[in-house]
Amino acid sequence: MLHASAEFPFPGSIAVFEGARWRVCQLMDGGIALISKEGQAATGIRRELLADLVDAKLADENEWLTFTDMSEATARIAIHATTLLRDRNDIALRELGIMLKAAADRGRIPPYVDPSHLSRIMRRLGWYKFGYEGEGYERSPLYARRRDQAAKAA
Repeated sequence: MLHASAEFPFPGSIAVFEGARWRVCQLMDGGIALISKEGQAATGIRRELLADLVDAKLADENEWLTFTDMSEATARIAIHATTLLRDRNDIALRELGIMLKAAADRGRIPPYVDPSHLSRIMRRLGWYKFGYEGEGYERSPLYARRRDQAAKAA
């Protein structure tokens, strides 16, 4: 029983927050979790929004990004993007860029380089481009989670 792992986000599960691994100690009202640094009992305890935590299993599945030609900063951006996109099936690249810039401004992730950098991240995460949204300077590529969704939308 002691070796059984808890499912995220329940107490006892492991989450990734700001690039470090944390154990979820308690779930509180208002979508807040009490977390502590993994391996450091009763030290580094803090309260964070549950929405800001990433399932460690999801992060481990995307860990291959750090072993390709992508830098560590790009891998952190990609992991944060998967958190933002977990409930989405499609998104405009411009909208994702705005969300990632806000996270970078708060110091949660490094800033992305340019829109082509985001395009490469989306392709490596398995998203497919299926068209454009907007006009002029507001024009942005649209991405879908799966190829069949992109084909239906096109």
